[in-house]
Amino acid sequence: MRKIAVLTGTRADYGLLRGLLRAIEDEAGLELQLIATGTHLDDRFGRTESEIAADGFRVAASVPIWSAGDDELTAADDVGRALPLYARALRDLDPDVLVVLGDRLEAFAAAAAATILSLPVAHIHGGELTEGAMDDALRHAITKMAYLHFVSTEGHRRRVIQLGEQPHRVYFHGAPIVDALAGLDLLSRTEVESRFGISLTAPTALVTFHPAAMDVEAPELLVDELLAGLLDVEDLHIVITGSNSDIGTSDVRRRIASFVEAHPDRVDYVESFGQLGYLSAMSTAAVVAGNSSSTVLEAPVLGIPSVLIGDRQKGRPLAASVAVPRIDRVAIADALRAAITGPFGEDGDQIFGDPGFARRTAATLRDAEIPRPPRKTFHDIEELP
Repeated sequence: MRKIAVLTGTRADYGLLRGLLRAIEDEAGLELQLIATGTHLDDRFGRTESEIAADGFRVAASVPIWSAGDDELTAADDVGRALPLYARALRDLDPDVLVVLGDRLEAFAAAAAATILSLPVAHIHGGELTEGAMDDALRHAITKMAYLHFVSTEGHRRRVIQLGEQPHRVYFHGAPIVDALAGLDLLSRTEVESRFGISLTAPTALVTFHPAAMDVEAPELLVDELLAGLLDVEDLHIVITGSNSDIGTSDVRRRIASFVEAHPDRVDYVESFGQLGYLSAMSTAAVVAGNSSSTVLEAPVLGIPSVLIGDRQKGRPLAASVAVPRIDRVAIADALRAAITGPFGEDGDQIFGDPGFARRTAATLRDAEIPRPPRKTFHDIEELP
């Protein structure tokens, strides 16, 4: 029986991992060990660990790592404290492989702890670019610590190989979001309204904005121009979701809270929809706006136009339905109006492949040779520019 530890640190990565978690449980040769951490265990961000339990998964280890601050020094301190906490949890669980997704500090710290313990790491969503965020460097660092790689496009597979990873350990099984959407029975508009106490009757913008430490513009300017642009679009209702725990989130949250309070007739706020609620709300929205990865992943796959603000997602492949205006309330309002009236090409599914990521990835985790310690050789590329 091969033991598979899977780390989830946010509502977003949990939504992408849910299908894989079920596929691992369904594999006779695999045992799931779920590790909950990050905002799942933080009251400030909705304490979404309850969603995991509601889905029927047993959490094998809960590892709280975040303190109250949100500046760079606090984040560095938290990561330093997280390393031994993750190391002890992994030592106690003694899995055969640790699965992490994406580029966040939680995944970076857990992958580092696993590497120090000579525990193989499997990384989902490697090879991507988010040039406006510190996470870009973290993602590539995780790639170098990982033994197995599950990428979301062929282009991302090439980039992971370019980083020196052996091609036979880099798998393109598609994007988790395609599986997630294919397997969800979305709520109706009225069900979303009733469950979350919001209105979706008028044309609605679903908005999520996270601070990005390496964006050219300050997060405060970005969120102010975004909110002003949204307000300038006549008859547009605005539903805003909670920002994540990234550096600078307190200032962004204060600005959003003031905006919500000042415009109660135009704006609803939901701290955390959960994946089902969020995607259901998105499916009824006229447009998605902000700098969350959902503007470039979930929205295109659902066929909903989106307006991407700032550089946080810079470097990701963009569907034709994603608009990127300059940082100015007038330009943002114009982009929102154009997105609502359309038309745009619906090519999100062509970028991210077919459903089946969870099943194929679970089979690879079952069958692949995963040595411990995970000794790797560097794959040199013959031709250099």
